[in-house]
Amino acid sequence: MSKSENSMGLGSTTTTTTSSSVSSKIHPSNHPPELDPSSYALEKFKLYETRARFYLIGSDRNKRFFRVLKIDRSEQSDLSISQDPVLYSQQEIKSLLQRIAEGNRATGGLTFVAKVFGIAGCIKFLESYYLILVTKRRQIGSICGHAIYSIKESQLITIPHVSIQSDLAHSKTELRYKKLLSSVDLTKDFFFSYTYPIMQSLQKNVSSDQEGGMPYDNIFVWNAYLTQAIRSRCNNTIWTIALVHGHFRQARLSIFGRDFSVSLISRRSRHFAGTRYLKRGVNDRGRVANDVETEQIVLDEEAGSCKGKMSSVVQMRGSIPLFWSQEASRFSPKPDIILQRYDPTYQATKFHFEDLAQRYGNPIIVLNLIKTVEKRPREMMLRREFANAVGYLNQILPAESHLRFIHWDFHKFAKTKSANVLAVLGAVASEALDLTSFYYSGKPNIVKRANKSNRTSTARDASLRDLTASSGDLARLGISSEVLNSMANRDRETDMNHQNKDDYFNSDTPHFQSGVLRTNCIDCLDRTNVAQYAYGLQALGRQLHAMGLSDVPKVDPDSSIAAALMDMYQSMGDALAQQYGGSAAHNTVFPERQGKWKATTQSREFLKSIKRYYSNAYTDGEKQDAINLFLGYFKPQEGKPALWELDSDYYLHVSGIGDDLFPEKFCEPNLKSSGRDGTIFTPVPACRDDFSRIKLTSFDKLIEKTCSTIKNVRLSCEPDQKPGGVSGNSGVAPDAA
Repeated sequence: MSKSENSMGLGSTTTTTTSSSVSSKIHPSNHPPELDPSSYALEKFKLYETRARFYLIGSDRNKRFFRVLKIDRSEQSDLSISQDPVLYSQQEIKSLLQRIAEGNRATGGLTFVAKVFGIAGCIKFLESYYLILVTKRRQIGSICGHAIYSIKESQLITIPHVSIQSDLAHSKTELRYKKLLSSVDLTKDFFFSYTYPIMQSLQKNVSSDQEGGMPYDNIFVWNAYLTQAIRSRCNNTIWTIALVHGHFRQARLSIFGRDFSVSLISRRSRHFAGTRYLKRGVNDRGRVANDVETEQIVLDEEAGSCKGKMSSVVQMRGSIPLFWSQEASRFSPKPDIILQRYDPTYQATKFHFEDLAQRYGNPIIVLNLIKTVEKRPREMMLRREFANAVGYLNQILPAESHLRFIHWDFHKFAKTKSANVLAVLGAVASEALDLTSFYYSGKPNIVKRANKSNRTSTARDASLRDLTASSGDLARLGISSEVLNSMANRDRETDMNHQNKDDYFNSDTPHFQSGVLRTNCIDCLDRTNVAQYAYGLQALGRQLHAMGLSDVPKVDPDSSIAAALMDMYQSMGDALAQQYGGSAAHNTVFPERQGKWKATTQSREFLKSIKRYYSNAYTDGEKQDAINLFLGYFKPQEGKPALWELDSDYYLHVSGIGDDLFPEKFCEPNLKSSGRDGTIFTPVPACRDDFSRIKLTSFDKLIEKTCSTIKNVRLSCEPDQKPGGVSGNSGVAPDAA
């Protein structure tokens, strides 16, 4: 029997052959010598089955080589997977499939099952293992020429052949687990890329020296547990796709004939994940509920080529890092807030902020939007305890790690006459950006490497300006509304000063983000989303200016480009609110800016409240069970209580048990020190071939599928447009002062 047949284990009925035409490996004489299969991503698959095995045939994008994954179907409750080390050409793979069909003719032959675009995972309940396959995909965007996809269809396939399955595989409990897993809708708000690590920020991807496949240990990869068995057996990540949960939206815009794209990416952490009233606060390891990282990427039309420029900025949201909870009630739409336990040293809170510092660097700026005064104390209890926690931690943390804590009662200010919420939040955002900066690639250079094709590389002077020099009012606890209003005025006055900072906005000089703005309200949904839009708008002005797309580092809030960005943040807010709260986001600020009728807005908000109340009271429990199963927090075992029989999942999350899937490795480079050594940062993604030819296709061809036509926008208010939308918006004032 030939080597290739042995490696596939075709069975005793396989016809013996010694033909050299089925010789295993691709010869250098027939293929480029620089071909390194380990650096390529498999993107297209076909699944075949015999009585004894599944055969998954995978190929790269251009079908230059093929790999084979063999899955044994004779094991009743074990997973037996092996990867054929042989590389096949297209003709060789056809020949191999013919021989497999011939060898299994006596037991039914070889049958085509499905066209597949990746394995989302495999899972076992009580007996059988199941494969979760992506059978249809849809391109939703591209970053530097790397396609980003969502899932249109998925399929759950039982691995063991029906002839060896026991009654347990068809029991009511097994079927209920299957139904529960299927309730996690992979076609909603999950996205992935074969060649771009979408779970990491653009800055991290450009500056990382990580080799190998996709980083599944990243906290934003939701199917890390489901794919672990396959990745460990194959010792690679080429067969699976890394799913990120959250929101992805991309728009193609044009200013004075210059095209660029804005991408908004929200990544939800898999740790301490769940629904609104069932997941609150922090666990013992510092993981918070509703932890979402939001990245805003701006790419010009040549991004990814040697002439292109790119920029990104990251902010995050997360539940207040204290031990607190709310119990969903069918009788009360606003349950009481309970501080579950008191920790005088705030250890879990400390772990949380140390985690943020490792992920993003310093400074950490905390924007707390909850209420200060209430007739019946609810939010104000958390506000006081949160301030105490930050005050205590700042006494024991080194000066460079001090937290900048801003408290601002969003609701109280919004109710005042002529309140301009966005102006105040924009001033806070401007101060935060002064402290953290943002990522900008600078003017790219071409670096030639010996014996290799040219790659695009950016030589970066990573020396950052002193991030703590202008901390100002942000360093204080409990900043007053008066101070914030003065910040809004100061923001206008410093616009011209920003233009004179040639070292900061020089289009040839790269700079990096160090630190992050962390925003929260009670749910981290409605008020938080408005604040994140204000931050995104301030950042967009600086990004466009750094890239040479505008003359001033600010976008007029009444311009069409601000309206386009608001639409993106509104879409993101609705998606995140649906995932965590069960309804679209509550929002009166955006509709007012958009000039929508107040009565219509009020009726919509009322319907959202009803939907959220129903979801929290009646369906969140089942949603939480499905999440616990999907993420691997709960593993079914025969003879043990089923997931739905547990009184609570408290011990699964609060102790941090589910965090043990992977040892977290925080490898964010120290950009400040690296630059002083003259380090050259080069892009090293999962697929090296793509970055050696970074410009895969034209910008137009890649993005036309996802963004259709270009939307022309303006940076300033149009002459026929009144500030603040239509004239009937009495609740919007020119500025906060």
